[in-house]
Amino acid sequence: MQPELPGQRRRTGRGRVAAQPEGYYQPEMVRAEAGPVVEFFGEDDRRAAYDFAKLPCSRMHADLAAAWGRRIGPSGGLRTRGAADSAWGSLSRLLRWLGSLGRPPATLAGLTVSHLRHFDQHRRMTISAFVAVTEMAQIREALKAVQPVSLLHQEVREYLEQPGHLYGRWKALKTRPLVAGYSDREFAAIMAAARADVVAVRQRLRASWRLAEIFESTPDTLSDTDRARVAELARRLRTGEVPPPERHRIRGTNIPDLTAQKDRAGELFLTTQDLAPLLVLGVGLSGRNSETLKELAADHRVLDGRAVAVNLLKRRRGKTRSRETIHWEVGSESSQLHTPGGWFLLVSELSAASRGFSRSERVWSIWAGTPSAGPEEFRAARAAANGHIDPFALRLGRQLHLSRWAAGHGLIADAATETAQGEPEPLKLTLGRLKKTVEVRTTRAVGGHLPSASRTNTPDVSFLHYLRSDPRIRNWADRVLTEALADAEASAHAFRGRILDEWAATEVRRDPQATATALGTTAENLMRATAGELDTLVASCLDFEHSPHSAGGLCDVSFLTCLRCPNALVAERHLPKLFALLNWLQDELNARSIEDWIGRHGITWLIITRLILPKFTPAQLEQARHQAPDALPTALLDGLREPS
Repeated sequence: MQPELPGQRRRTGRGRVAAQPEGYYQPEMVRAEAGPVVEFFGEDDRRAAYDFAKLPCSRMHADLAAAWGRRIGPSGGLRTRGAADSAWGSLSRLLRWLGSLGRPPATLAGLTVSHLRHFDQHRRMTISAFVAVTEMAQIREALKAVQPVSLLHQEVREYLEQPGHLYGRWKALKTRPLVAGYSDREFAAIMAAARADVVAVRQRLRASWRLAEIFESTPDTLSDTDRARVAELARRLRTGEVPPPERHRIRGTNIPDLTAQKDRAGELFLTTQDLAPLLVLGVGLSGRNSETLKELAADHRVLDGRAVAVNLLKRRRGKTRSRETIHWEVGSESSQLHTPGGWFLLVSELSAASRGFSRSERVWSIWAGTPSAGPEEFRAARAAANGHIDPFALRLGRQLHLSRWAAGHGLIADAATETAQGEPEPLKLTLGRLKKTVEVRTTRAVGGHLPSASRTNTPDVSFLHYLRSDPRIRNWADRVLTEALADAEASAHAFRGRILDEWAATEVRRDPQATATALGTTAENLMRATAGELDTLVASCLDFEHSPHSAGGLCDVSFLTCLRCPNALVAERHLPKLFALLNWLQDELNARSIEDWIGRHGITWLIITRLILPKFTPAQLEQARHQAPDALPTALLDGLREPS
């Protein structure tokens, strides 16, 4: 086992025994130095220390530190570094604002609702209402963790228990404009630029690795000039050290040339500027959140050279469902940059050299240099790894400068607006919007079937957060639904059922034989039908033993098919049950997707509303609507069944 680097935390994993203290152990979350310091150990294997000594209102520190420890502890609600940092920012801003008052509260008991509301108004002067509501929610959660609650002012305790604090956030979510995905042209341009950069990175690293391999195996094949340069490449690849060249100054002093050092490192290892195209390509190929791709484990299994099994981590699903193993297609060498499995294996290959020094358990590892600033523990850990790090070890929100990358490739938006200089609007690139685009394209590719299209989320989440705001998917869905309704309407107009409207009912009483002949049946069947002897669920059947839906045999299809059958006869006395059936169809529409409902019930609904009900007078319809039963025996809608 390799020794741990300074500042490196032992991690658990499959097949690895967790480190355990000897004897009884009680973690000490709050350390007392110049002021309380609360230690954080997140479920994302990231840690932090939150120091209250740098904040005003010192007499509140001890009580707030204890409450903060509960918020970020094992049973608290903040279990990732990003969530903890966000909430800490809100709490620390409140304390700084209180400290700036002419008469700040001395203790928590002096903190009033008026203070909280004035702080909320102060924040809304510089941030949006949506962010302010979220920030106040984080502060309220921290105050709710104060124990005992008697430390808080009575009105603050009542304020914290009041419901409806997040109404403003909910309202802002409902009213803020929805952002659509990228157009097909924009998406193609983004992916082409990312592939071009990734190809350049692959060629750059592989060329240097081949030279180092030649030096190690057959150095005599190199010229004297090349041998010295390649020897330095091989040494850097073997040790991971990238010494900076010196830059001569006019006054004779020599300082490191950091730009040249970064270029040297880029010959053999991934660097910061390589992350943007790699992540853009990964999101575009896999359709996964960038956070999920940043957490990809280095461990993987290649299955028959055709697929790769990758361990994923998606934290918003909860502890029990946050980890899963998925299988990504690899494809051939020529299609490596067109499949998610090929992309993953390439990232694993390109970062392997750096990962040997950073000892990252994730697939990502880059050379980032040795910093001269930052905590001592952080600087010691990076120095021990010769500047190689997991770029997302400290936090997932590493700055990638995506807009700068997009501008460097001249990517422009489809919008007709122009800048003040008359130039096309530059494309604003975000990984979240790119993922939304992939969701839209996948949904269209599978014909709108959400269960098939929703690979990374539930169908409801896919629609609410990725699909419903995209105008292209809405237009496409409108076209699909219009075509489906047109097909259903055409089928409904083919309906040839018999209807005893007010005029036909009068004719039955006056001349049954002539009316029966006009309806294509016998007088005996017509009289039995009008007497209710041939009733099914919502109509009468004039020939139950010879059904066109059962190859001319005994009818065995759903009662919902009755209205499409030429043997059906609908009279005024069937109207109440038809209205009850319409109510049931409405309930079915609320419970199913529109596409599914149209396929199952669209024709039946059109026959009732377009062809049957208009045959009767408004008075007949109004009377039937009041007489409609509350429910139908819906168990019979699919036909009679043999007893089990």
